[in-house]
Amino acid sequence: MSTIERSTHASQQQARLVSEFVLKLTPFDKRDALRLVDARGETMRRLLAKLIPELKLSTALDCGCGVGFFSQMMQECGLQVRGFDGRAQNVAEARRRFPEILFEQGNVEDPAIRDAGTFDFVLCFGLLYHLENPFLAMRNLRALTGKCLLLESMCLPGEKTEALLREEPRLDNQSLTDVAFYPSEPTLIKMLYRAGFRVVYRVVSLPAHDDFRETSRHARRRTMLLASHFPLDFAGLRLCPETRETRDPWSKVPEVPSGVAGRVRRFLGLSSREKYFAVAQRARRVFPALRVPFRLPFGAWWLAEKSMLDYELSHDGYESAELSFVQRLLRPGMTVLDLGAHHGLYSLLASRCVGSTGKVIAFEPSPRERERLNRHLNLNGATNVEVQTCALGPDSGVARLYLVANGQDGCNSLRPPAVLEPTSTMHVAVRRLDEELHRLGVSQVDFIKLDVEGAELGVLQGAAAIFSGASRPAILAEVQDLRTEPWGYAAREIVRFMARKEYRWFGLDAEGNLFPVSTQEELYDANLVALPAERVREIIVLLNEGEYRDRDSHAAGSLRWSVISRKARIPGWLTSRAYKSWWPDVENRSARSKDAQDAS
Repeated sequence: MSTIERSTHASQQQARLVSEFVLKLTPFDKRDALRLVDARGETMRRLLAKLIPELKLSTALDCGCGVGFFSQMMQECGLQVRGFDGRAQNVAEARRRFPEILFEQGNVEDPAIRDAGTFDFVLCFGLLYHLENPFLAMRNLRALTGKCLLLESMCLPGEKTEALLREEPRLDNQSLTDVAFYPSEPTLIKMLYRAGFRVVYRVVSLPAHDDFRETSRHARRRTMLLASHFPLDFAGLRLCPETRETRDPWSKVPEVPSGVAGRVRRFLGLSSREKYFAVAQRARRVFPALRVPFRLPFGAWWLAEKSMLDYELSHDGYESAELSFVQRLLRPGMTVLDLGAHHGLYSLLASRCVGSTGKVIAFEPSPRERERLNRHLNLNGATNVEVQTCALGPDSGVARLYLVANGQDGCNSLRPPAVLEPTSTMHVAVRRLDEELHRLGVSQVDFIKLDVEGAELGVLQGAAAIFSGASRPAILAEVQDLRTEPWGYAAREIVRFMARKEYRWFGLDAEGNLFPVSTQEELYDANLVALPAERVREIIVLLNEGEYRDRDSHAAGSLRWSVISRKARIPGWLTSRAYKSWWPDVENRSARSKDAQDAS
């Protein structure tokens, strides 16, 4: 072969090699796509590091695997992985790149995909919003999932359950057809519940990519959800209740004429309660100091004045989930502490629940708030409530109390509160709760409501005797970083302080039912429930008996012993045999419980 021929042959060979290399690149290999893969992959690895040892995961399925990037990552995490994709060319490329993984062609919208069996962990990244029938696909995913599903998807912004039908280009990483439904995040959550998953969580720390956060140029485009057949207790997961419709989408607001006729028509269209408060508002223009009486949902009388709490109680309601929880928990003969009693909402409820054989001790250091508290107690004949005038803390002494004006009296605090309204100050006595209970001769407490505007940790530190007794109380506490910040500590310290004392933490859904809360979150902003580990079963039975007590007799046959609301489609998981070890055992706690408490 001559030199020219050898040169020509080499050039042709090089061109063929370059051509073959270029042809093997896919849309998945573009720089932007790889950045998204890396961000999602890092989050997935972080979750699997917790899920694999805790749930004993061994098998995984990658739905819509593309060219196999995430399948390889799951294999590196120690899972036995299979993958499928709707396009034959993607499956062929995945097999070429990762020959040790089994890849097959399959359509997640086809019920035949269920023949693949079940897998401990199912991954569905970037697939659902490319489908014509995402709900059908979700049901198939549920059938394939043995323990949990990690779902990542584009989502419409907003809080409505809706989906947008969009045209899609014909690319290897897009829809198999010309159109696809793009759901909102609430729609994804609702579909997961209705497909049959017991609980759905949002990943708190979403992938580090602009698609997962709101920017100056666009709303958040993507979300990541973890759906499971049983509750999970990990930091970094936030429970997502099923979205409920609040109004008829076809209803119209009728046009009302202006003038006197219009006002009369609007008034006649109000409910009886709304008419009552409309008349009271008119009367207040003439008599500004008028106190407006009305009944609270649990039957007690309330005198509305000019507090923000009065407005919320008379209009939109206030802490309905918390009040429902307390009403279902308390029983006649119990002893209740209302720490930060304010105007007496919880004191009145507790007074009715514990009856003449029980006792409520209300602590309220503000004379202004105490005046209204006593007025409400007298109005309702709550003779089983004792009012104490001191503030509570880790040590006894004297402190400055900041009183907030202009109706924001619920923000009174022993530290300058983070409010815009003007404040005044006065000095009040501070006592340790243990000392006060000893002085009052109280040896056992069944329930504590704790809302002291950031002083919660100090109050708990001053109550060591209560938490070391034979029968320790349940606690409903405000755990909010906004309130603890003026005190110089983070709200998570409240959670971890009680976790070290063998307490388990729970959140409340909209109906006042419990769901577990991790003790390892960085930020907290809610009213949370803390239960002593040894009383979790007992208290859950009380709650369900309380729910049964409030039901009609004809509904008794449908009662299930569940903590999470049946309307949230999470029945009976706490007493499930398969996951009975979820609740703590005093004599033999799980290793996970020990680790969580040590870390706290």
